[in-house]
Amino acid sequence: FLSEWREFAERYGWDGEDQMFVSSPRYNDDHVLLLARLRQNAGAEIKDPAITQREQVANRRHVMKLHEVRAGSKRYSKMFSLPKIQKRNKTLDHLMWIRNAPKLRIARVLGILRVSILRVEDELIDVHRLEAKGDIFHLGLEEVDEALRNESFDLIDLVRPRKAIYERAAKSKECPLLVDSRCRILRPDPPAQEGIEAGTFLGTPVSPGTATGRVRILKSPTDRFEQGEVLAATVTSPAWTPLFVGASAVVLRIGGALQHGALCAREFGKPAVSNIDIHNVLETGMMVTVDGNNGTVKIVDES
Repeated sequence: FLSEWREFAERYGWDGEDQMFVSSPRYNDDHVLLLARLRQNAGAEIKDPAITQREQVANRRHVMKLHEVRAGSKRYSKMFSLPKIQKRNKTLDHLMWIRNAPKLRIARVLGILRVSILRVEDELIDVHRLEAKGDIFHLGLEEVDEALRNESFDLIDLVRPRKAIYERAAKSKECPLLVDSRCRILRPDPPAQEGIEAGTFLGTPVSPGTATGRVRILKSPTDRFEQGEVLAATVTSPAWTPLFVGASAVVLRIGGALQHGALCAREFGKPAVSNIDIHNVLETGMMVTVDGNNGTVKIVDES
């Protein structure tokens, strides 16, 4: 295990959560991050993601074959002719899997850049020009360069107000969809509830299936999350992907069928509903049933 661990760290230590942000921790920064990911993928109740992936590929190829059969029946226009459908299917099979390759290359460069930035940050902390680790990420590269040239350049004076704004924003429970010129948050009308029983909330179905579990409202992919719980978040990003393996279902505050959380839910075969006001209608610990076919979340037990 240790030898494979070291090999992984050497090859992928530049990776981590939200790897497109140079400020986000990498596995080489803190190995606990990687251990947490392993924990989410361990246990007898966890279905091997490789098996899920093979099943999804088989289902996709089955549908692709049906499209070819229909195209061959000559009932469709030239837009959906058999040669065009076959070309599309070949592209999906042989090219679409590399769609993340450019992102991974960029993430690796950012990981290397992060190492240099942290080295400069340590130097600035040692001479009391920065107050804490992470402060350097409230500065632009030009400002850091100026500080290295000019010892009288006050970095702390720049960082403190920016850091205060960041920390205040991080505590917010709402992600505004629309803000007007007066800085008022505009909200859409709630979905019609006619015919919906009390304790059931109507959202947007983004991944089919039905599952029941206890809610865990998360603000970060590093928050505690147990296998079998319903992952509830405002929105997710690639850093959240390992959590989907052990989740029974997914409930999201915003986003449509093409957002990251919806795509991941479908890839892992998890029911998912979006456009649910999770911070006001749900609480961590509630038992709910998520119906990804009809777009509903029903509270089964509030305790």
